[in-house]
Amino acid sequence: MGETNAPDSEGVAATLAQKQLLPVKIELKSELNTNSSFSSKNILERFTVQDRIALIRNLAATIKAGLSLNEALDILIGDATKPIVKVFLLDAQLSIQNGQPLSAVFAKNSHYFPPLFVGMIKAGEASGRLDNALEDLSQHLTKEYKLIRKVKSALAYPLILLVSSLGIISMMLIFVLPKLSKSFAQNNIQLPFLTKILMDVSNALTYSFLLDITVLIGLAAFFVYFAKSKRGKKVLSYLAFHLPAVKNLVRKIILVRFSRTLGSLIDSALSISESLNLTASAVSNPNYQAAILRADKEIKNGIPLSVSLKNEANLFPKFLTSLVAVGERTGSTGKVLKNFADFYDDDVDGALKDLTTFLEPLLLLFMGLMVGTIAVAILMPIYQMVGDFDY
Repeated sequence: MGETNAPDSEGVAATLAQKQLLPVKIELKSELNTNSSFSSKNILERFTVQDRIALIRNLAATIKAGLSLNEALDILIGDATKPIVKVFLLDAQLSIQNGQPLSAVFAKNSHYFPPLFVGMIKAGEASGRLDNALEDLSQHLTKEYKLIRKVKSALAYPLILLVSSLGIISMMLIFVLPKLSKSFAQNNIQLPFLTKILMDVSNALTYSFLLDITVLIGLAAFFVYFAKSKRGKKVLSYLAFHLPAVKNLVRKIILVRFSRTLGSLIDSALSISESLNLTASAVSNPNYQAAILRADKEIKNGIPLSVSLKNEANLFPKFLTSLVAVGERTGSTGKVLKNFADFYDDDVDGALKDLTTFLEPLLLLFMGLMVGTIAVAILMPIYQMVGDFDY
């Protein structure tokens, strides 16, 4: 009588068969993997960035401590509290016991883990430095997460201002103007042109709230679809690179992601061609993706990476290409790229401050103009009603 970890009874039987044991009876201690409320496919559960970072960091620490991969997974399974993580770890352990490499486990779960994971772990397995590869991956993910958090935090206040502005304007159009319009109609007030326009907008919004919600959902779905399409990505990329306050920030964020990802992959002992292809998939901007893939083709023809990047001067600054050239001469391209990423990471702070400094007064001005316009449109017919002014 004993216990073993597996996603289901078939997994237990397969594990015992490897040990040349025949089970008499299999009882499931936990319905974790069969209960639909805890299924890894549950739409209410997500494998978050924090989950991925914690998983890789803990796996690196246990392997570095001298434990086998199977023993490391045993410990992580015991410590896992989130069902979706535990299910993945159980599946990973079963795959490892069946002779599959760790990289294949991550590749099988590509909906959770991008190709970057598979590439770095595969390189670590090939070089016999899996613990170092996992540690490097953990550091890379942590820095990426901090970069994203930094951008989100900086843009939170302008977003709150925008939502507040739209909320105030919507409330005035939906709740205030309809009541006033009845008073205006009863008193036969000749409405000014501006008031008529706002009344029409108010009538459209209050005609059917169900229709309003449907339109909003439709617009949101269209925007998501458009943003994910090739044409949409090109349009958004063009706007990002041409809007005065945004282009500097977007460029620096992409350069940080490019240099950090490529540097980490090169240091993990992947070939330059594999590293560039994985980096292209990690960089979401189509302009940079195309430039990176062009560099890969040129490298295969014997052209150094620094020269290829120098030919894309509109995307890669001279400072970066010069550092890459030095790295190629000294054999430290990966280290140079990661140092550049850390340096530019600090510059992102400055670009974020510039953006928020530009957006905050602009949004406040927008809010003031819109609320002021509605107020004027309301006051003009009210003055007519009391006979103070003759319009």
